[in-house]
Amino acid sequence: MFSTHRLPLSIHAKPEKVWGWIIAFLLFFLVFIPVLFMIGKSFTYDANAARMVRGAQEGEFTVFNWARVTAGKLSKSLLYKPAVNSLFIALGMTAIALFAGSFFAWLVIRSDIPCKRFFSAVLIIPYIVPSWTLAMAWITVFKSEKYGGTPGFLNAVFGVNPPEWLIYGYLPIVISLGVHYIPYFFIMMRGALSNIDSRLEESAELLRASNGEILLKITLPMVLPAIGAGFILTFSKGLGEFGVQAFLGLPIRYYTLSTRIYSALNNQLYGEGYVLALILIIATTFVVILNQMVIGTRKRYVTISGKGSVKKQIKLGKWRIPVTVLLFAFVFLFIFGPLFLLVTQTFMKEEGVYSLSNFTLHYWIGDGDTKLAMGQPGIFKNAAILNATANSLKLSILVAIVSGIIGILIGYTVVKDKKTLLAKIIENLTFAPYLIPGVAFGGIYLTLFASKIGPLPGLYGTFALLVLVCAVKHLPFSSSAGITAMHQIDPSLEEVAIVHRIGWAKRFAKIIFPLAKSGVLSAMLLNFITTMRTLDLVILLVTPKTTLMTSVIFRYAEQGFVQHSYGLMVIIIFIVITGHLLLSKIGGKIEL
Repeated sequence: MFSTHRLPLSIHAKPEKVWGWIIAFLLFFLVFIPVLFMIGKSFTYDANAARMVRGAQEGEFTVFNWARVTAGKLSKSLLYKPAVNSLFIALGMTAIALFAGSFFAWLVIRSDIPCKRFFSAVLIIPYIVPSWTLAMAWITVFKSEKYGGTPGFLNAVFGVNPPEWLIYGYLPIVISLGVHYIPYFFIMMRGALSNIDSRLEESAELLRASNGEILLKITLPMVLPAIGAGFILTFSKGLGEFGVQAFLGLPIRYYTLSTRIYSALNNQLYGEGYVLALILIIATTFVVILNQMVIGTRKRYVTISGKGSVKKQIKLGKWRIPVTVLLFAFVFLFIFGPLFLLVTQTFMKEEGVYSLSNFTLHYWIGDGDTKLAMGQPGIFKNAAILNATANSLKLSILVAIVSGIIGILIGYTVVKDKKTLLAKIIENLTFAPYLIPGVAFGGIYLTLFASKIGPLPGLYGTFALLVLVCAVKHLPFSSSAGITAMHQIDPSLEEVAIVHRIGWAKRFAKIIFPLAKSGVLSAMLLNFITTMRTLDLVILLVTPKTTLMTSVIFRYAEQGFVQHSYGLMVIIIFIVITGHLLLSKIGGKIEL
């Protein structure tokens, strides 16, 4: 009888071993080496050091970068003030997301409010669209001729002149990010509340406990693990956010760590940028480790075991209508309102003139007019925009395919070779990109692959570099989906094929992929959506030939081409929402 134990170590008999070493080598080169490279560069003079240190030679060892950032004359503006800003932004946005997201989830799952399916669907929209969508809408509403150059909605319609602190800076950043991450908490808490055995609450009702007492003494303690995990993960994401801070902070020089990193790397102050990036990575790593200590395993938590189901909903009584109105008001003000405003702005010939005579299709289909947007043609006739759109779609598709293939191979290796040191190393390396802020990750790859590395040619300015950096950055999502999909496949199915001497390639094509394709396709579509809306990861890497929709939006916003930037934003939103609907159809879900 043929025995699988006698098979030689080969791609056919022990493919997980072969793929394991191949993947480990690639991850070492694409994840570990860039981090070491960044650490090394932080201790060397960069090309601009000679302007600040007499006799400095590029590449020479030094602690100058660390001393300048942490203890120099400019350390307050370079590090400490941006760090404090980042800290308070992360705390503020997390508080908003926690309280609002948890409250909305409780209303949808446990109360008797109407329109639950509607609220469940629309309350996740802010997390689907780019985080800076609300930031752009916020500027449109609150800006004035004094702060922003042209009248905003409030200024033009009601004659209100909002103060600068209401247009730019801490408050609008915290509100924009808080609203963006409300769905994050909403999704987590919705799942946690759905798993609570309602018999405990029903018993409390029999003892005549009030709704408030039940909520505070029974429901809240049961969902504390989910709240703790959500708080820590949201806080860590907030520390590294870039887009919102760039749109709402940079115009008034309100810096955070992420925008300081961007400013340093964009000005080729690589030593300074890498020191700031390492400090941010250390902070993010500490928060993620704290998350693992709180919930035991990464991104997985158990609220309560058993098969109890919610049978009795809490009646809100006289509060039912006011609370429902509050939810509808939130949906209108922070979801549909901003989206409607962005669409409307694309049809306005002149900003701040809210009359039908000012509406035009010029910014969509018009030819260049020197009186409007410095002669920029409409979106559908603008070669630069069409090129960026094609690049974004091509990049997103390629990243989805590459990450999907890598994800299932990682899943196959980790699950088949589980409990081995190699599998653990691979799993940890795939999670590492999560810890590195997007703008810093892009900066590392910019410098690392600017010149030839062995047989690998220099990749700066090439489309391949964009595909590479996006695929590696999204490894945590891809590998998680691949591992989950492989756990759902019975190993005996492949073992039978091995007994019948069926080669690995055929086993993979006929058995493994068909059974895992639902999870893999979900991950691919999720990576497509994420790549379409990414800004911080690519902002330092794009060139005139490789521009993307997000980079063009950022550039147009800086130049004051509002209608063009909003039009591109509308197209991105349409694409990502369509992608999310497709994701829902094939059984996928938003990845937290």
